[in-house]
Amino acid sequence: MEIRHEHLEGEDIALFGDYRPWWYHKEQGGDGSNYPLHSSRILDLKDGNARGIDYFCEYIAPRMKHYPFVAAVPSHDPGNSSSGIRVLAAKLEAAGDCKDVSNLLVRHTKIQKLAAGGNRSIDVHLGSIAVADPQAIKDQRVLMIDDVLTTGYSLLACRKLLLAAGADFVKCAALGRTTY
Repeated sequence: MEIRHEHLEGEDIALFGDYRPWWYHKEQGGDGSNYPLHSSRILDLKDGNARGIDYFCEYIAPRMKHYPFVAAVPSHDPGNSSSGIRVLAAKLEAAGDCKDVSNLLVRHTKIQKLAAGGNRSIDVHLGSIAVADPQAIKDQRVLMIDDVLTTGYSLLACRKLLLAAGADFVKCAALGRTTY
């Protein structure tokens, strides 16, 4: 896995690889025998499968030394607090010297699932997420993670909210960048 960087609205986002949606892969004549491994591990993570969670934890954990805190973008549904990306954040805490503060980012209003065509604007995220305890991240460095980057607005909204709440620095990272 090689980290590359993308700039979105002046912000640097670290990307750990490409993500090819399964439906698109099949539409292009692909099948399970030639589905990209990185995309497969992202789907494993989304399903809460240990194979995907471990795959990303083993890669990210040794790189956490500059970030004492890690947070995952909250699910579109406030009732879902156990998404694969949140499980990864918890596993990163267990694996090293960082604290999982994903519970500080609270999605208080359900939004349409983005993969199902939901509104991807940054304002939707800014209006539906809040920071529960700003003191917990005051003057701290946070690694903000998401499973898939399509527009990047969920990551950027969370970054903006954490900085407004007093975080010193927030680095955004996505496990995969949607490619078609």
